[in-house]
Amino acid sequence: MLSYQVVLNTPFMTYDQYSQFSGMPKRTIMDWVADGRLPIKTKAKGKETPLINMVMLLEMATRETLERMG
Repeated sequence: MLSYQVVLNTPFMTYDQYSQFSGMPKRTIMDWVADGRLPIKTKAKGKETPLINMVMLLEMATRETLERMG
């Protein structure tokens, strides 16, 4: 169990919001989404704006941290 809590302001972010939040260029974000390194919300329609799933990203980071801590 982790000794801290992370608070998310929003469960999903656009690429532009995530770029501003993380400092990563939008092109890198798009590449990471294509690689599967950043999870996106399932889109109901093909033309919907892709949204980065912050809840899933936090879960991935938590699991990785716990694995490394043993």
